[in-house]
Amino acid sequence: MGRKVRPGQGGRREWTLVELACLERHFHFMTMPELQMTHFPHRTQKAIRRMAYKLGLKKREPNRDYGQQPWTEEELSLVAQYYPTLKAREVQSRFLPHRSVLAIRHAAKKFGIRVFSVAPWTEQELAILRREFPRGGHRQVRKHLPHRSEAAIKFRARAEGLSYTPHGDGGHGEPWSVEELQRLEDNRALPAEELAALFPHRHKRSVINKRYQLGWTPVKQWSPEELQRLRDHLDLSVDQLCELFPDRPREGVRIKRDRLRRAQRKNHLARLAHESTDAEA
Repeated sequence: MGRKVRPGQGGRREWTLVELACLERHFHFMTMPELQMTHFPHRTQKAIRRMAYKLGLKKREPNRDYGQQPWTEEELSLVAQYYPTLKAREVQSRFLPHRSVLAIRHAAKKFGIRVFSVAPWTEQELAILRREFPRGGHRQVRKHLPHRSEAAIKFRARAEGLSYTPHGDGGHGEPWSVEELQRLEDNRALPAEELAALFPHRHKRSVINKRYQLGWTPVKQWSPEELQRLRDHLDLSVDQLCELFPDRPREGVRIKRDRLRRAQRKNHLARLAHESTDAEA
């Protein structure tokens, strides 16, 4: 006789395709207790973690690609104000019940906010931030507050409703002038190397991405060699993949990577379902 399974335990019960799809959809931005309580009350956390491992799922930062609503200024202000002194679960229960604990932790980590920080922003620091950020962005603020990270300054500035519009010769983050856009349109059919040479003050990647954003990128099919190279490196970030495909726009690389990932997951689910059917037979 097989071992006796206590009520509430997953035991050897086979996972259905609906459950597997649900796990794939929610695993990235929910904690194990949240997954169990919301979607898998009949499964143990150990069973959920084991199946996620089999599917190759990993935690990643929540974003709108996975059905998450973008963070509002009010929400970010609440995180900035309370995360340094309260636990993430307490911030969720008291102020952000519609956000998962994992999403709150990711938001805090992204903008350099440490839990139980012993160095909250002082009124003097905030005065400097409000005065200097509109003038020169985070670089100007760091001249006066070198102990504050770039991410922390940007996050606090956003929470304070501050903005900075850069002006200059086209460096990183600088807006494109009318003359530049006209030059880009007139030469949009050129290969990436030749096109980038027309904008010596801008990075090649910036020129390629701008052409793609404006819909001026010539149609260029992915070669079998490129597709195989992309399949071999699907676990890399978009920035790392862009180094492998220097002549392709960043968004184009991201879209193709995500499509291949979805196809890979679909094949994996079909294989698991087939193996489950064979085992039952």
